[in-house]
Amino acid sequence: MHLFSALATATAIALTLAGTRIVIASEPDARGSAPVALPAGETPAASGDPTDVVVKINGVAIPRAELDRNTLPLLARMGPADSITSDQRKIVEETTTENLIRSELLYQLAKDQNIPDLDRQVDEQFTLIKSRSPSEEEWNDALAKKGITPDGLREQLKRGLMINAFVQNEVVSKIEITDAQLKTLYDEHPEAFSKPESMRASHILIGVDAGAGTEEKENAKQKADEILEKVKSGADFAELAKSESTCPSAQQGGDLGEFGRGQMVAPFENAAFGLESGDVSEVVETQFGYHIIEATDKNPAAVVPFEEVKGRIEKQLKTQQVQQALMAKVEELRATSVIEFPARKP
Repeated sequence: MHLFSALATATAIALTLAGTRIVIASEPDARGSAPVALPAGETPAASGDPTDVVVKINGVAIPRAELDRNTLPLLARMGPADSITSDQRKIVEETTTENLIRSELLYQLAKDQNIPDLDRQVDEQFTLIKSRSPSEEEWNDALAKKGITPDGLREQLKRGLMINAFVQNEVVSKIEITDAQLKTLYDEHPEAFSKPESMRASHILIGVDAGAGTEEKENAKQKADEILEKVKSGADFAELAKSESTCPSAQQGGDLGEFGRGQMVAPFENAAFGLESGDVSEVVETQFGYHIIEATDKNPAAVVPFEEVKGRIEKQLKTQQVQQALMAKVEELRATSVIEFPARKP
């Protein structure tokens, strides 16, 4: 069960800041509430010895247990525990500690946000997450495995809503992107908006098993030749595909849709891209059998028109600017913060 999956909307901009998952919605979701953002640390109240503190940020202590909880998944992705060196473990722990510091600083920036009906929104998100669990027992097991209580989860949801409100009010709302900026980016990076050569084709396949003998292959080739003659004599390609082709595409009259280079096996690709729109190939042999290909459309490589990618450019630029502005605010707070690293107990 993905207990801590962030809930996003179709209009959400997602970004990661120092290990913190933030969902920045350009408009409310269907329920009218902000989407959930959960910091990387899955619980604000870590289990274990609360006096074993790895860092304090303006008096807020981060216990060793919380650092371990965030570090262990990263270490697990690196391979077996006995293969990880002490230096590698140290680097992961230092990186995770830095993420936790920035995450806490971000929350400290956001914690004074005034969010109407905050408790109601927390309840709604809590209920939604819990509803994904098939039973109460599995819900409790999932909480236990994450080392979090229901109240701890509610606190995380509350933190996420506050962070989202802060990002919306103090960052997103103050960013303005002009058409001139978007057009400049488009003009300076044409390679990012290029569309490779593609085509659309239909085919009729007379399939042959990989282990087929010579006679079976000859019979299949002969049948393909006969079908090709019918096509050349004016028979409807799509109807022949429906009645003769052994490919699942037969149901669509052999239509394979649009494809680019590298998506088909080499003999098929070479024959297909050698055709002009409306042309029909000779019989083409591949490991799947014998094909007759009809090119129905060809699209040369080109740069996608600005208007078609304008929205995508704006979304990417806004995400970048939000991330930069948010990081700047976190670093500004850090400069005036008291960050302590108590010595770890032996």
